[in-house]
Amino acid sequence: MKEKFSVTGMTCAACSAGIERAVSRLDGVEKVSVSLMGECMTVEYNAQTLSREKIIQTVVELGYGADKYDENVLKERKPQPDRLKKRFFASLLFLLPLMYFSMGGMIGLPQPNELIGTTLQMIFALAVIIIDFKFFTSGTKALFKRVPNMDTLVAMGSGVSFVYSFVFTILLYCGKLEHAHMFYESAAMILTLVTLGKWLEEKSKRKTGDEIEKLIKLMPNTVTVERNGQQSTIAFSEIAVGDVLIVKQGEYVPVDGKIIEGHAFLDRAAITGESMPIEAGEGDVVTGADIVKSGFIKILAEKVGAETTLSRIVKMVKDAGASKAPLQKIADKIAGIFVPTVTLIALFTFVIWLAVTKDLPKAANYAISVLVISCPCSLGLATPVAVMAATGKGMSLGILYKDAEALQKAKDINCVLLDKTATLTIGKPTVTDFELLNGEEEDILKIAQAIESHSNHPIAECVRDFVLEKIEQNNYLVEEYSYEIGKGAKAKFQDRSYYLGNRRLLNKIEDKKTFEIEKRYSLQGKTVVFLANDKEILAFFAIADTLKKESLFAISELKNRKIRLGMLTGDNENVAQAIAKEVGIDDYFAEALPEDKAQAVERVRSVGGFVAMVGDGINDSPALKAADVGVAMGNGTDIAIESADIVLSRGDLRLVSKMIDLSKATVRNIHQNLFWAFFYNCVAIPVAAGVFAFAGLTLNPMIGAACMSLSSLFVVTNALRLTRFGRENKNEEMKENEMKKTLKIEGMMCQHCVAHVTKALQGVNGVSFVEVNLKKKIAVVELSENVEDSVLTAAITEAGYEVKKIS
Repeated sequence: MKEKFSVTGMTCAACSAGIERAVSRLDGVEKVSVSLMGECMTVEYNAQTLSREKIIQTVVELGYGADKYDENVLKERKPQPDRLKKRFFASLLFLLPLMYFSMGGMIGLPQPNELIGTTLQMIFALAVIIIDFKFFTSGTKALFKRVPNMDTLVAMGSGVSFVYSFVFTILLYCGKLEHAHMFYESAAMILTLVTLGKWLEEKSKRKTGDEIEKLIKLMPNTVTVERNGQQSTIAFSEIAVGDVLIVKQGEYVPVDGKIIEGHAFLDRAAITGESMPIEAGEGDVVTGADIVKSGFIKILAEKVGAETTLSRIVKMVKDAGASKAPLQKIADKIAGIFVPTVTLIALFTFVIWLAVTKDLPKAANYAISVLVISCPCSLGLATPVAVMAATGKGMSLGILYKDAEALQKAKDINCVLLDKTATLTIGKPTVTDFELLNGEEEDILKIAQAIESHSNHPIAECVRDFVLEKIEQNNYLVEEYSYEIGKGAKAKFQDRSYYLGNRRLLNKIEDKKTFEIEKRYSLQGKTVVFLANDKEILAFFAIADTLKKESLFAISELKNRKIRLGMLTGDNENVAQAIAKEVGIDDYFAEALPEDKAQAVERVRSVGGFVAMVGDGINDSPALKAADVGVAMGNGTDIAIESADIVLSRGDLRLVSKMIDLSKATVRNIHQNLFWAFFYNCVAIPVAAGVFAFAGLTLNPMIGAACMSLSSLFVVTNALRLTRFGRENKNEEMKENEMKKTLKIEGMMCQHCVAHVTKALQGVNGVSFVEVNLKKKIAVVELSENVEDSVLTAAITEAGYEVKKIS
């Protein structure tokens, strides 16, 4: 079976490597993986030969905390007690007087006689050791279990310094020596500086998970629920499927569900990264962490607990942060043998210097310096802190990497294959063109809408939506409605027959004319729906699945990165060609079945392509699996999301280029961290061992301890730079949104009103684009420069209408 455990108390890669080795030695363990940053351990074991309790006991015996992993991903991280902070300041309290008595004489400060001074130094050093005794207990346990860690090195460095000094202090008391060089200040300084480094490192490491914590904190502690007609307040954890929840302005939606009453503008930035609020009403779906910017809604809870979108996203990001990137493997191997190797180097250093110089204090100084300057932490933290920072940042942008390997691989993408439907396009048919041939426009539209109101066909739905945007109310009713599969619908209105469908439905009515129209629009990838009576064609609708507004920009961004592009679609040649031409993709594959898409991926891979497949449907799953990196649109099917390595939570194609850029930034950051970790240890250990003493370059243990602490801090701080990724783009998006305004307008009744409002707004200086929606009674304006709300309001008022709200 496979089980996850939480592990606390780890400080370096040697700790996690040691736990892995100890647990892997247990009978029945098949595989074990420990995450330093995720503070967790995953074990695959035979439950018949090994118990959960034995695994936990093994970890506890090493000096760490262990327990069964809490699967509640929405549980807020407990505030950590400031133990390290308190230990540092308590150590500093005793270190300062110790430094006075050990070094004050060098700058002429008054000192007691040597015996009293040495005794005071011993007392203060012992106090610091007692305060920081955790290093000794942890380091000793790990040593006896044959899994030495960083605490072992620190304990050895400080312990050897103290014992050495204590022995010479006894000799001083016994009169065997008149003077001796003591290392009490080194023993205390090592512990104090390492504690400071650990405190600062812990603060920085916790910042890498801040993006996840921000999401978790969005969940309210209590919610208002309506049961049996009565409203009451219950705890968030008590929400059950089927509950009716009340969400007011300014409150967060607690779970996934459907609006059963009310209307609101929802901010979905927390989940999708989309900064513009969207309008939602009865029947619309909402997700946990949406915030009601204005309005009031009642929600029927459909998914709660671990099933909500928010829970799944947080779990995905936490799992990715705890996973290991391929780059980490070499660092883990080195960290596993690091402590024993450093201990041997320190021992050789002591023996060689003692043999060469016959100077015991000097030999001890070099040996202790080697112990405390070496740092397995920077080596072990190089990859996981960068991965955690990047996955957290990716989540805030709407990019969900399922594991660290996917995060690393995305940087190598040189070819992106794109599904068409719901990836490049909106995913639903819309009326792109309408042409009136005979009759009055309003009558014709009302007849079309009356006929289509009897059908639930997607094309019927888009015709109805198109008409309702142009006409406020329709009281026309048709009779004798019938539908012919593959052709369209027939009905009677005021005793006259009407036909709404393709050419085959029209019984040769104006056949040559309809043929020409159909041919013209089919070359554009559009489907034509005709409305005719018994004698003539009255009008036609051209229908297509149109491009998403962000697709053109997304393709342009990928081209700028010299990435080869291709489109795979099950649609016919004309549709595929039209969309490919419109979006600027040269290579496309039309009428592709699921296996054809997978084969297309393999063909590109066989000629050296590192392929990312972007799709959203069940038919894309084979290709997503076959690709080097499978990318699923967050608005797609569960099967597609399950098959992918990366999920774009808001289904925005522009995130593909950001996904690649973030991967490159992360791997670059990891390389910097690993270079620093290797470079630091390769240079610092020889310097500490006195290799460059002939050139006057030496270190004492205190400086060594400071360098060791700073090296870890450098790695963590460098990784934190990833949390600033995309900040420039975000500022640009904010500016873009500031240049767009939505006006709620009262008084519009018909298309003439729409024309008046459009003309009034177009006449305002600074307005570059106007779109008016009669059904929703709103006007969206895009501005080329800042225009005051009062100016827009005045223009609408002058046209004879009333502005209710501007957002």
